[in-house]
Parts: sequence; structure tokens; C-alpha cells
Amino acid sequence: MGYSCNLRCRFCYYFKDLKLRNRNRDLTTEECKRRIRHYHRCNMKVLEFTGGEPTIRGDLFELARYARESGFSKISIITNGIRLADFNYARELVNSGIGDFLLSLHGSSAQIHDFVTGTEGSYESLLKAVQNLSRLSVRIRFNSVVTGLNLYDVYARAKLFKELNIQIVNFIMFNPIEQAKFCEEGNFLRYSGAAAQLKKVIDDFGNSFDKLTIRYMPLCAMGGYENYIQNVHQVHYDHDEWDYYLRSYIREPRWKWLAGILIGLILLPRKRQWLAWGIGHARHAAILQAHSWLNKSKPIQCRRCRYGFICGGVWKEYARRFGTSELKAVSGEFVLRPWHFLSDRRNQP
Repeated sequence: MGYSCNLRCRFCYYFKDLKLRNRNRDLTTEECKRRIRHYHRCNMKVLEFTGGEPTIRGDLFELARYARESGFSKISIITNGIRLADFNYARELVNSGIGDFLLSLHGSSAQIHDFVTGTEGSYESLLKAVQNLSRLSVRIRFNSVVTGLNLYDVYARAKLFKELNIQIVNFIMFNPIEQAKFCEEGNFLRYSGAAAQLKKVIDDFGNSFDKLTIRYMPLCAMGGYENYIQNVHQVHYDHDEWDYYLRSYIREPRWKWLAGILIGLILLPRKRQWLAWGIGHARHAAILQAHSWLNKSKPIQCRRCRYGFICGGVWKEYARRFGTSELKAVSGEFVLRPWHFLSDRRNQP
């Protein structure tokens, strides 16, 4: 819906964009409605509002009702939870049709969370939001970004999620994508340095949640824990997450989107197998293959690894900063299916 936000998170990839933008550059109400109609024509069943921060918009209730009336079976929102500390506001969102809330927690205490978000009181508001949404009996999920600034706190956050009775938790690694070069240096961290703490989280809390994911970690860094890992190729097959093919169609210029499909198809391994699985699988894999070709580094270890395709390598900026010596080729039969490690509880297709 736009980049406008009421937080100033230290890890935000779009912080520079946020400072350059104003609300006049966010999508208008009619532009949002036009996209809602388009997504419904694309046979999408679930609509999710995201930003920036959607709750700072004055037209959110109207847009939620419009999405419900358009025929979406589920309407979701990604939010930092600040506005939801007001019970009446939270109730009105639910009455407008939103029944699934993806919140963000980046520290197990006010001191840590407020430091990361750059906003005093954001932790207290978030906990109040959880309390309000629990009263309203809606679905609550959580994202938690893992950076060099808050890695030490990841275990305490998992413990807090358990205490709050949250059932769906995503720990998301800070990724050095192109926009991340404008972020604070302290955000950057090595995968190998994070792996031990994330494994301990899984050991102690893996069975405490209906779904626990570690997002954007090389599979070789998490040997024995692969079924908890989601990289870009797996996200499409998690029914709570986004469709990268449709996302690229909407966000990119048409020539770039078509070039991505063409390049991806040329580079896609074992095309006949993908076509046998269906055109939907093949076109999605093609877009992601082009994405990896443009943005990822795949050293010799990755090209020899059985997970080389579904893992995708590491971001080019990561390789530039830290090198690739920590990556290890995993031996065995080549894995082509992105959903290979997705168990029944993780919505295997």
C-alpha cells in the first residue's frame, strides 16, 4: 500500500525510501481497489494488506470491507500492532473483515524491541495488541527479524512467543539485499554465527508451535534442521505467504517481468520435470531462477550441493562482505522440489 510507517526500524531495507517519500506517493484508495479487483480476477483466495504500515491509513476499514465484498475467502494484514493497542480500533478491523494478523516482535523486552524499532512504547503497544486480538478470537502470527543487533535475544523471544500462546512464528534473517547497504552496520551478521542459537531455539521450542520457520538461511548451515528452513523457493509453498510470480507481475515493468520468465526458463534445470508438475510450478520456478541469477551468489560449493537449486545460494552483498568459506556442499541426490522439506504441518502441496 506504500512505504509510510509510524516506526523507524533500524533494519528496515526501505528506510532511505521512507525518508524520501511522503503519503502522496502511497497508493490511493482507488489504486488499492483496482489491485484488489485484479488479484481476485487472478483467482487469488487470500488478500493481505501490507506496507509500510497499513493501519496509519484512514481508508483501511473501507478497503477491508471492499476486499470482503469482492469475494476473498480470507483477509490478512501485516502490522506492527501499535494502532491495535486500541481495542475499539482492533475490533473495527475485525468487523471490517480482517481475521488474520501478522505482527512483528524484534525483542523480548521493551528495552530491546523499542531500540530496534526506534520508537519508545512500541513493545508495550504490541503486547496490548496481542491481548486485544486474543479477546477477538482471530488468528495471530508473528515475524521476528534476526540481526546482529538482537541475535543474542532470539532464544528469549521464542520463550516469550510460547508464553503468549502464539502458534505460528517466523524468525527472519536480516538479508543484505541491495537496499540493505543503507542500513546500520550492526545489522549484518554471519549465518554460521546465528546457526547455533537458532538450532537451540528449535531444540527447545520446535514442538511448542504449530509452525516455526527460520527464513533465509543456507540449508547447509542448518544440517538436521532443514524442515524448519524457508528460503525464497519454499515461501511460495507456505500457504501463509506470498506468491512471488504474482508479486513480480504487479511490481515490475512488464518487459522486466517477461525477461525474467524467459531467462529463468532458459536457466531452469530439468524443465521437462517442471512442466510435468504443471505450468503453475514451472513459471514460478522460472521467475525465482531469474531472481537468483540476478541477486544471489552460488559458489562452487552450492553448484555441487544437493540443495543447490532449492537453497538458492547467498546474497551477492553477503558474499562480498563475508566470503563463502562457511558454505559446505551437501552430498546426495539432487533435490529439485522446493517443497521437499515441507511437512504436513507446514502445508505441503
